[in-house]
Amino acid sequence: MSPRVVIVSTMRDEGPHLVEWIAHHRAAGAEILVLSNNCTDGSDKLLDRLAESGAIAHLRNEVPEGKTPQWSALKLARHHSSVQEADWIAVLDADEFVNLRPPLATFQDFVTSVPGADAVMLPWRLFGHSGHATRPEAPTIRAYTRAIAADALYPPLCRFFKTLYRREGPFAKPGVHRPRLEAEAQPDLRDGSGRRVSQAMAIDDRRILHWGEPAATNLVQLNHYSVRSAEDFLLKAARGLPNRTQKRIGLTYWVERNFNTVEDTSIRHMAPATEAEARRLRTLPGVAEAEADCRAWQRAAFQRMLQDPALVEFYGRLLISQGSTAPDEALARELVSLFQTAHKASRR
Repeated sequence: MSPRVVIVSTMRDEGPHLVEWIAHHRAAGAEILVLSNNCTDGSDKLLDRLAESGAIAHLRNEVPEGKTPQWSALKLARHHSSVQEADWIAVLDADEFVNLRPPLATFQDFVTSVPGADAVMLPWRLFGHSGHATRPEAPTIRAYTRAIAADALYPPLCRFFKTLYRREGPFAKPGVHRPRLEAEAQPDLRDGSGRRVSQAMAIDDRRILHWGEPAATNLVQLNHYSVRSAEDFLLKAARGLPNRTQKRIGLTYWVERNFNTVEDTSIRHMAPATEAEARRLRTLPGVAEAEADCRAWQRAAFQRMLQDPALVEFYGRLLISQGSTAPDEALARELVSLFQTAHKASRR
């Protein structure tokens, strides 16, 4: 029987990007469980229409006071039938697109290529705004093609990863970047090229970045479109992060992620299947209309923001900061060493 792969995602006000993101991962063989919270752009209604036709499962996440949306969503997801019956699980955000390397075309191909693995890293590749001030008409995987260099070692974010893991592996519960381990667990964790990582890395579920050498991505890369256009970023800053209640999204967030150093179109081989599935999803009852409503709401919200002098100033600062540059290898390794030393000292 073909392995059943389920992607769990927490979403709020992601309406214009939902159909493409869902289509991309469905076309690659995954089932989707979305937990929405506090939507104002109509995303929850769009998700309802998709769920009514069986394209996804959708739960509304009532976030307890003082809790973060993502962690409360993961607690809910653990008890959902799709997660309980899955063979493999990944927790992804709406700005993360799995990029399988040819000849791999599906998640089923992917997990078959790593026999014996309990979990596989999905290494981030940071994509920038690719010069877009306003939201382009083209879908994400065609519009945003500029990224950080593949061999960049700094900032720390360029070495983060998410995880695809076996439900029956030695894991206690889902986590945002990697699952929490059972006591004394010794998982077989692979990198994005299918190679076993060190035991120290495998048994420490607090480690969510893989530093040292360039990212291993012979099998998979996780394209992370965390800024998109300046318009998208302004709207993202207004709604906040799914796993934080206090952290502010500002210019620092943009600078740490907006890398437009090199072109990376490697995900394009998946685009035809993604686009075919997106067209199919838009023929489902109410989906195209609900998506159009989300787009209209966000366009209006952006125009309202442009009436606020402080937000116009922020928008201008984003566009002045056209793209960040990663340090060369020597400086990057020095910064990595300083970062690690400081973090070790702070834990004493």
